[in-house]
Amino acid sequence: MINLQDQIVIVTGASSGIGASLAKSFSGAGSKVALVARRKEKLFAISSCCSCETLVIKADVISENDRFRIVNETLRKWGRIDILVNNAGMGMYGDIMGTTEQDWRNLFEINVFAPVMLTKLVIPVMKKQGSGIIVNIASIGGLYAHADKVAPYVASKHAMVGFSRGLAKDLAGTGIKVLAACPHLTDTEFFSTSPGADLMAPVVEKTRKYMDSPDKVAEGIIDQLESQRLIVFPTEQGARSYEKQRDI
Repeated sequence: MINLQDQIVIVTGASSGIGASLAKSFSGAGSKVALVARRKEKLFAISSCCSCETLVIKADVISENDRFRIVNETLRKWGRIDILVNNAGMGMYGDIMGTTEQDWRNLFEINVFAPVMLTKLVIPVMKKQGSGIIVNIASIGGLYAHADKVAPYVASKHAMVGFSRGLAKDLAGTGIKVLAACPHLTDTEFFSTSPGADLMAPVVEKTRKYMDSPDKVAEGIIDQLESQRLIVFPTEQGARSYEKQRDI
């Protein structure tokens, strides 16, 4: 496992779910973590559970000014950025004919454009250091359509996997590694806060027993930070699911 002692890590969407578990896991491994999200109180609650030094940054990743502030505040405090985890995101459930152009734009704004633009700000820092890791939290839905009525979400996560593939080629030889983590269904508030949550609720209850825990997903991602593969599955359940469904 990679030595994470004194590594400087930015985790977006760190106020709950996978992001919160990642923040605590990185901290537990000795990293200094910048926790980023819109809900400041929840960020402080997660920060209080971290064992190493943290930085709480209340920010909305879709805001250009906030993205600059995330990077600048992290550099001001610690002087470097070793790992960026693009975790903030949202889902969407419902018949495609009921979605609007604005629905799609809002989804891609947070799931694709925000992480792309934040990554662009971090790359020069990592290039100057000669090292770094960019972890894009995609989804099993970024590799195949894992359910019906999730076409917009699947499209956005496929975009993140594609971005990760292209970015890895562009950064070859720079010392910067790119990973696309593709979790299986994970038991978080994601399912209760995304557009279409009410429609999705019965499906969620039927599948909850098959879901991974955010702590297990976080552990699986951190364990594979040194993987030579671009796409990593945090749990065996995700890997098995992909092997069964990859041709669909």
